[in-house]
Amino acid sequence: MGHGADAVGASVVEAVGEAARMLEADGARVIATGFSLPPDAHSRLRAAVSVPVFTSALMVLPLVRATHGPTAHIGILTFDSRTLTPDHIGLPPGDATVAIEGMELSRALYPALREDRPTLDATAAEADAALAAQRLRGRAGGRLDAVILDCAALGPFAARIRHECDAPVFDLATLVRWVDTSLL
Repeated sequence: MGHGADAVGASVVEAVGEAARMLEADGARVIATGFSLPPDAHSRLRAAVSVPVFTSALMVLPLVRATHGPTAHIGILTFDSRTLTPDHIGLPPGDATVAIEGMELSRALYPALREDRPTLDATAAEADAALAAQRLRGRAGGRLDAVILDCAALGPFAARIRHECDAPVFDLATLVRWVDTSLL
């Protein structure tokens, strides 16, 4: 299955909704998807269950913005930057405070995910993540106040990305841990 909003059809949203209902019936307290869903799909999935739902790490953007301020430089690392537009995440035209970088130039991670390969060279994927983080920092003029990982596959490399960007890193796991901790 492809990644990004354009690749998500109604049948995928229905299948994810059915899986969410099953997880809730089995006792899940939080539902999260490993790939971003567009806002309308989030609404449909949210309506399918009674537990908190996270369909994109980008849902943390307002919190990061509120925490770091309106002029903070925020970077977003995503699976494919060609499918994540400023409009998709509600940015006003010309907002220079948010930089977006994708993994589409990577040699290991992007092809493995795109082709749904059964294995991944973790060392090469970490190097890909580091290079993408360096490009992201460059897009932001060398300074980032926070980074959001819109690709769940980047989570294992958060520490390396944090080091390369010299900024805190937020991802879907951040949101899930926050909500799950509050439900204890």
